[in-house]
Amino acid sequence: MTTPVANDISSVTVSAPGKVLLAGGYLVLEAPNAGLVIAADKRFYTSVSGTSNTTNDEEDDSERPIHISVKSPQFHSEWKYEYKRSNCLLVPSTQNESVNPFVEKTLRVCLIYLLQPSPSAKNTATTSSLDILIRADNDFYSVLPHLPPDSDKSPAVVAALPKFLPCPVDPNTGKAVVHKTGLGSSAALTTSLVGAMVHYFHPNSQETEIATIIHNLAQICHCHAQGKVGSGFDVSAACHGSHVYRRFPKCLLPDLLQQLDKFNSNNSNNEHLSLRETLKCSVELVPWKDDMVTPLDLPNDLQLLLADVRGGSESPSMARTVLKWKATQTKNENDDIPHWSALSKLNPKIVESIQLLSKQEIDSVDYDALSKLPASKWPLSNDSPLISLRDNFSRIRDELRSMGEAASVPIEPPPQQRLCDATSELPGVITALVPGAGGYDAVACLYINRPDVVKSIGELWSSWNSPIVCPLAVRAGQDGLRVENE
Repeated sequence: MTTPVANDISSVTVSAPGKVLLAGGYLVLEAPNAGLVIAADKRFYTSVSGTSNTTNDEEDDSERPIHISVKSPQFHSEWKYEYKRSNCLLVPSTQNESVNPFVEKTLRVCLIYLLQPSPSAKNTATTSSLDILIRADNDFYSVLPHLPPDSDKSPAVVAALPKFLPCPVDPNTGKAVVHKTGLGSSAALTTSLVGAMVHYFHPNSQETEIATIIHNLAQICHCHAQGKVGSGFDVSAACHGSHVYRRFPKCLLPDLLQQLDKFNSNNSNNEHLSLRETLKCSVELVPWKDDMVTPLDLPNDLQLLLADVRGGSESPSMARTVLKWKATQTKNENDDIPHWSALSKLNPKIVESIQLLSKQEIDSVDYDALSKLPASKWPLSNDSPLISLRDNFSRIRDELRSMGEAASVPIEPPPQQRLCDATSELPGVITALVPGAGGYDAVACLYINRPDVVKSIGELWSSWNSPIVCPLAVRAGQDGLRVENE
């Protein structure tokens, strides 16, 4: 037998952005409703490197385990696994102190798809180990623990913090204390990991082809890790950047997810092959949706500012409650549903206004003058897209808040309502709202992008004490998934 020789394989780092669902909360769960999702300029980064064993013996490569180490310094975590291609199983080390389903299930699905058994192991370089490093920009998690209690909590101070700050550790349990800010950390993590794995094993693939594979594979991995088929807008933003999103058909993935959930070490070779083929078909052959992504960026003179609001809410459980309430509101398919039907008409108007503003000549709107006035005092005609944007966001807030009250879900809780109302009265602010599914964990503000406007928002938020509010450094971005030059 020839002794395997370890060889370095080039490494790759891929990043994926967080998201802000600016319009389309809850309705985006059901086709054909659209959501306006804005990619954040803060990202998750996954680096993959490895070694290979070059052999010319007769041993089947699929029987050699791949040793995998995943490090997440910010969570004070490391997970080790072994993977064998022959039975599609990813086996966690008994020394792992925790489980991260988004890491573990994403790895397993990626490896099943990417490492199809080779017809011959002779004279081939087979991956023997993978080292994976996962890092996140600070804004995905509360930065308050990293600021002195009485310090200035301005956006500039937050932006100046060192990169990749670790989460604080509970002194009693020794575990990381995680306070999410609602930027879609699980989707960004999953998508960056999928992107890094695909680029690592297929570095020379066509850009269009590889983008489609990464998106479809990331949607599958995210649904598998969550244990349900969600709307997918957060993964779509992590792949494509800012855009108008329409969900993929709900019937697309349940059979595959059920197959993945039931698969274990007792499955036969035929069942291994069936799983691989079903996964390959779902990634490469099944038509997802032609109009899923319509590119749309914010106009240059508009920008987003977000704040971490100490609280937290479970979006999946809130969504289930709202959908359960919706099901009780109508007996006939064509009946109007309170608040829901109104929102279905208002959300497209947000998209239309932003499209019009993006197409307008630079001098057609005096943004400098408007930035010095509260939106309620803007001297514009009723057919102005900026006035329409302001008015329709106000109506959307009212309808979402009323729908939350009807469904007994805190979509815009009273403390957030007071904060959003006060923010909306500041000069240059178009709207302040609780993005996505709502709840207690974040507030977003759409404003005219001028320094004085940012300063006034930051001053209000950092002085707000009930609840405690901390402006974040995150802004609207444009890019989706990208390969980093490191």
